[in-house]
Amino acid sequence: MIPFLHRLPAATMEESPLWLIVLADMMTNLMLFFLVMFALAQQAPGAKEEMVRSFDASQVVEARPRPEDAGMRLAVEEMRAADALKALFADTDVAENLIRVRLQNQILFPVAQASLSGQAHEPIAKLARVLKEMSNTVVIEGHTDTTPLSKSAYHSNWELSVARSNSVIETLVEEGVPAERLVASGYGEFRPAAPNDSRAGRARNRRVEVIILRGKEHRDE
Repeated sequence: MIPFLHRLPAATMEESPLWLIVLADMMTNLMLFFLVMFALAQQAPGAKEEMVRSFDASQVVEARPRPEDAGMRLAVEEMRAADALKALFADTDVAENLIRVRLQNQILFPVAQASLSGQAHEPIAKLARVLKEMSNTVVIEGHTDTTPLSKSAYHSNWELSVARSNSVIETLVEEGVPAERLVASGYGEFRPAAPNDSRAGRARNRRVEVIILRGKEHRDE
């Protein structure tokens, strides 16, 4: 018996027995702790290693991320990029398999030329800041209207559309977007966004589209 227990009145023992339970639990836990330590000290080296492995969380929890978790993180990153692009460019569409940004040619190029205008660098720099945060494949598509070229260095609208796509890609690379992720494509007048029978329609058709392909198969690992 612990000596100081004899100095407590019997009434106190009856009214407040909770501290005895706490003390007993503490003594029991201490005894079990020292028993475990003693048993561990008596084990052979191989048995000790096995016991350590049994308490190693990395052996119980799967370290590699699950495919569905990686896919969810990718989808969140793509939607964050889509929101940023929508804030920067009004003509931005988001679909299940791609994000599309349309840039009108009057902002990017002089008439019938493929060299970027002075005012084109600002929107392309903004676009590059978003693309640098992603690892998806990006297709740069050039498009024109049906107006025949005259006094131009290019023989056809198709050739002009490809040259304009290349100009945008070169500027994106200069802004830090990895070249291996960029694809140049030109469609000339063959994929119009509007009828070519009006000035407004032809203006809509003269454009560069930036296509960000979504999904794990279009992402660098």
